[in-house]
Amino acid sequence: MATTIKVRKIGNSKGILFTKALLEKSGIKETVKVEIRDKTILLTATEEPTKMRWSDFKKAKQKVEQVNTKFDESEWTW
Repeated sequence: MATTIKVRKIGNSKGILFTKALLEKSGIKETVKVEIRDKTILLTATEEPTKMRWSDFKKAKQKVEQVNTKFDESEWTW
């Protein structure tokens, strides 16, 4: 199956939007392995977890800030 897809400008980068049908046929869900061979970009579906993004760190920090321990309640002087 050959499909022509336009390369789009996304901020300072460029990207490709894939159709839902193309992603389903390829098995791509969350992450891909990217290889370059002879001027060809190969995308392979993978189950590897993605690296954390900045927004993930912000969420994690908020969760930590909401945790109170016995030390916080009795030992710590504010």
